[in-house]
This record gives sequence, C-alpha cells and structure tokens, in this order.
Amino acid sequence: MGHPFHSKVVIMFKFFKRKKREMDLSEFSFGIRTAAGQLVTEQSAMAIPAVFACVRVLAESCGSLPLIVYERKPDGTKRRAREFGLYKLLHDAPNPYMDAVSFFELMVGHCALRGNAYAKVERNRHGEVIALWPLLPQNMVVKVDDGQLIYSYTHNGVVQRYEWQDIFHLKGLTHDGVIGVSPLSLLRETIGRAQAQNDYSARFFSNDASPGGVLEHPQHLSNEALARLRRTWEAKFKQNNAHTIAILEDGMSFKSVGISPEDSQMIDSQKFSVVEIARAFRVPLNLIQDHERSTYSNVTEQNRSFVVHTLTSWLTRVEQACNRVLLTEQEKERYFCEFLLDSLLRGDQKTRYECYEIGLNAGFLSRNDVRKYENLSPIPGGDDYARSGGQQIN
Repeated sequence: MGHPFHSKVVIMFKFFKRKKREMDLSEFSFGIRTAAGQLVTEQSAMAIPAVFACVRVLAESCGSLPLIVYERKPDGTKRRAREFGLYKLLHDAPNPYMDAVSFFELMVGHCALRGNAYAKVERNRHGEVIALWPLLPQNMVVKVDDGQLIYSYTHNGVVQRYEWQDIFHLKGLTHDGVIGVSPLSLLRETIGRAQAQNDYSARFFSNDASPGGVLEHPQHLSNEALARLRRTWEAKFKQNNAHTIAILEDGMSFKSVGISPEDSQMIDSQKFSVVEIARAFRVPLNLIQDHERSTYSNVTEQNRSFVVHTLTSWLTRVEQACNRVLLTEQEKERYFCEFLLDSLLRGDQKTRYECYEIGLNAGFLSRNDVRKYENLSPIPGGDDYARSGGQQIN
C-alpha cells in the first residue's frame, strides 16, 4: 500500500497535467506562438534586452553569494563545517570544470527562464556527494511513476532514468509541486510584443529613421517608368546613402509625409514592455539600467527590497534543494546549507556605523562583533560588552 502523500502527489500531477506536459521537449525546441502569431523561443526571448538583463541580474546575484554548509551546535549556535566534504563542493567547485559562481549562475539562469534547472548528483561508493553536473532542462522529463518521482534525461538519443535522490532539481513557481512553470510560456504575449517592437524598430531604422515621402512629376509616367524611378531613387538614397544630396530633374519635387503617430509612440511602447518584463521577474528597473525615475533614496530602498522580496526567495529555493538532495536524513540533523547575505544587507557606511554605535552602547555588540561584520581582524580585549552608560564588561 502506497504512502498517502504519494497518492496525493499522483492526483495533483494528473490534475494539472496537460496535453503538452513534456513542454521542455516541445515548446523550447520549436518555440511558442503568441496570439498574434509571433514565435517566441529561448534565443529570441534572451535577445530582448529587458529579459536578458532580468535573467542576468537574478543569476549573477545568486551566483555571487557564497553558499555555506553550517553545523548546528548543541548551544543553538552554528559554525562553518569546513571539514565536511560538501562544504568545499558548494562553496568552491561543484565539479572539476566549474566554480561555484558559474554553477549557481547557470542553475538560477535556467530556472528563471525555463522554470526548472537540473544537475546530476555524482556520489562515491560511500554515498558521499563528490560532484554536481549540470543538465539541459529541455532534455528532461519529470513524471510520477507508482508514487515515485522519476527523471528521464535524453542525451544523444539515449534516455536515462534517475530517481529523485540522483537529481538536484531547482524549480520555480509550480502548479503541482513536481515541475516548475515556464516563465517563457507564461510571458509569451509580453515577450512576443517586445520582439515585435524590436522588429518594427529595426525596420524603421533600416530606413535611417527617416520619414517616407512622395516624388511628384508634372507629367504622367508609365508603370515601367515608375518602377525604374523607384528602384533608382532607393538605390541612391536608402540606408548608407541617406542624407546625400538629391538632384531632381524634369520638374520633379519631393514632399515628406512625416512620421506617423504610431511611429512616434514606438519608444513609449518599448518602455512599457521593459516595465512589464521587469515586473514579471520582480527586478527593480534601476537594476536593469532604467534610471528614468530613480533617485538616490528610492534606489537604495529598491535595492534592499530586491534582496528581501526577490533574491531571498531564489536563495531559499537553492538552499532547500541542496538540503533535500545532497544531505542524508542523518546529516540533516547536524548540517544545513545557507547563503551568506551579510554583504547585501549591510547598507551604506553611515547607516552601518550608526547601527553599530547603538549596538555597542546597548551592550549587544562588542567591538570584535563590529569588526567581524566589517571583515576586519579581531583585536585584544575587543570581546567585551558594554553596560548601560557605556561601561565595558567581560
């Protein structure tokens, strides 16, 4: 008799299952059509500067932070478990070809765009994790088989099946708890609109952003003469030859028709698409180099809000994925994985020093505590704490 939880997982999985459940193999290989017929692929989406910038901000922000394996101590404190084999693997190099920064950038980048990221867990004969090998998300299919999660990975036409213990699976927002939802699929209309705007902009500027015009001739011209005149005019004055001097003969004149209102609104439409994409990824505009509404005070608050409300959720996903798969049940009682966020939450220098002064005077910070936060070496006698009024106590 299966576990009740397994039965619930199967029911949930079947409920949310779609005809295109194996979307990684279909949608990402051949693209997704928008309602307007625009084809959205991973490559075309990443060609949109706002999408590329948002994915890059998330990936690089997570990858730049050190992931630490801690040991729980009996007194409730924690210490870095540097002697534990997993510490160096997650902190320095998950495999011989990648450092930790590159690995977690890749994992978060895949997940931010595709909704899922995978890595093969390699263990030695003692069951200890010795390497993590990234896998292509588009080649992975996740299914529930007889109450068990099964990962089927296709490589060079060969399908290899893995149990959940053998796959590091980072997933984003999910409808069924099994596989993450593809942001590329959910945002296809927004991304497709941005693609269409870029295409329109490219066509507009291929004409040197110059308005169209009308050539007027005092006499009636045959169709053949009109075609020849058009070819000659475009060959002489289009693109690289724009802004050269035109010599009109036989009484001809040129009249500009001006830029249409639709053309003049192109920039506003592109700005709106940037805002929509940034909103979907929960990335502040100033972090993707849009400073139109930025001030010093709101940028500081936006950056802090990004860490608290956006980045923390991504880091928690990574931490829990590591704890779940890379630690045995026995090891989980003693060890846990956690990112070091101190550098992102430190604030500006003036604010930090004011907070330190409060902590020192209140007696819950020592001088060495402060020096540790500032990455400075401890000093003799710096572990004393102050009583009310600033008197030092041991």
